[in-house]
Amino acid sequence: MSQKKSTPSLPDPFPTDKLRLLQFGSADGHRDKVAEHAFIETSSVKQFYLNQHSIIVGAIGAGKSTLFALLKNHSEKLESYKDDLIVPLEEALSFNELADFVKNHYPDKDEKTLYQLLWKFSILLKIAIELSKHEGFPNNDYEKAVNNFLDDSNSSDAYSNILNKFKKLISNANVKFEAKVGDNPIAIEAGLSDKEPKPQKKINLEEVQRAISDSIKVRNFNCATVIIDKIDKFMAGAEYNVQRQYIGALLEVDDDLSAIQNINLKVFIRADLFERLDFAALGYDKVHDNVIRLKWSHDETLRFLATRIMVGLIRAKICRPEEIFQSTDLTEFDLTWREKLFLNPSVPNIVKNLINKKEKSERVTSMYGKFDKAIITKVFPRCAIHFCSKENKQSELDIFDFIKSHFLDGNGICTPRYMLIFLKEVVEQVASYYDENPDQVSELVLVEKDFEWDLFKKYCVYQAYVTAKDIYIKNIETIDSTWTKNVNVLLAKRGNKTKFDYKWIRANIPDISESEAVDFLSFLQVIGFLKISDAHQDIKKRGYELPILYKLSNMPNKPIKRD
Repeated sequence: MSQKKSTPSLPDPFPTDKLRLLQFGSADGHRDKVAEHAFIETSSVKQFYLNQHSIIVGAIGAGKSTLFALLKNHSEKLESYKDDLIVPLEEALSFNELADFVKNHYPDKDEKTLYQLLWKFSILLKIAIELSKHEGFPNNDYEKAVNNFLDDSNSSDAYSNILNKFKKLISNANVKFEAKVGDNPIAIEAGLSDKEPKPQKKINLEEVQRAISDSIKVRNFNCATVIIDKIDKFMAGAEYNVQRQYIGALLEVDDDLSAIQNINLKVFIRADLFERLDFAALGYDKVHDNVIRLKWSHDETLRFLATRIMVGLIRAKICRPEEIFQSTDLTEFDLTWREKLFLNPSVPNIVKNLINKKEKSERVTSMYGKFDKAIITKVFPRCAIHFCSKENKQSELDIFDFIKSHFLDGNGICTPRYMLIFLKEVVEQVASYYDENPDQVSELVLVEKDFEWDLFKKYCVYQAYVTAKDIYIKNIETIDSTWTKNVNVLLAKRGNKTKFDYKWIRANIPDISESEAVDFLSFLQVIGFLKISDAHQDIKKRGYELPILYKLSNMPNKPIKRD
């Protein structure tokens, strides 16, 4: 598969009328229909394969929802989980309603204890419901005990959330719950209706847990993996405090269940909320040892971008993978027969997997890096426009240096969501450019032995970047309703200012108190809108600045010519 001297079979010129047919997937992992086809095995994902962590933490758009969806849909990509009973738990909960329930019905009980009981009941009930869907259930004494738990819990009400189930159960029955989280026994009696008392029934969650564990073994599942999502929606005020306690109780239940070999939790949670949780009960080190942080290196970001471009070209029927490969110079690699087979699209994946295991990882990684960059420059220019607002001038920057530097937030993170939003904006800008200039064509050109389209104009790419930044900013405005007004004021007053501190916040945000100013700065830092430029233990003496991602970017007056 050495470089051919003749022009490859890529369409020449590029069919610009098909630009708007390019679909790269959704920025929302739950809605991303190409996530499995375009799945990237990052270092974080490889950690996830090991199945040794319960808590998956990531910034908005880092890939939590994608992993959740792949697990829920029993994706073949997650082979290490193929023998698990996957149990999705994704019920959005009103934290005000939860607080009212505790206040109205159990005012003298410790809130954390009640939340622990509710979580344990919820998790075991969800597993029991999934077990009951399998053929022949119940077919042994363990499963009969699980079935009794389902009957006692009125599980037939499939459409109500777990809190409503729990409220209905304790309202309509004289019931006693018994459970244990860690070394703490929990016992709660309920019978909240004014009706004639009924004979008391007892639901011992420890006995239920053992029956479920034994049922999982008999069914030959490796374990029941309960995947938990939608507990980290944005909350403010009193609801936020309840949310923190509720999630903290979940982490304690997870710690308790970790001793059970057959029950495994995967909790997906936003990074900014996770950092604000109270880890006193379990210990900070213990919790963080149980965490996978979803992060993307620069090379992984390029892999993501290249894969989405490839998927878009294929799905729009513009070209095939082999045509991309044939238009890329690989002579420097002196390909072995195994590598040629690995790159051949007609070779089955099972054969490729065997080949991949025999190849040296450094060499394969090197080839991947070459392909990633080649795919990106098939459509992107090799140089991008960089605008320096301080000097009010523009220059050119290598496209990969541009990607590496211009999409990092204040925490040094670039997420797939940033890249997808940008990529879609690029296509829209470029499509509009060709609509307005129908005489323009995008021909194949030979650049450093690689054939590339002169497709994404530098001016359009930069225009798309500016537009994408506006979208990123709008997301910042809506992250937490507590701070929306303050964020809007900051954006309105910042002008070309890039550095901020406590004094500026107090002077420019109306009616903000000392403590609120400190909390606001902490919030902006945690979500990556600001980064620390002058470190100090006291936030009031700390200096902050905007990362490039959130700095104002002015549009050049006209496209610049490449030297």
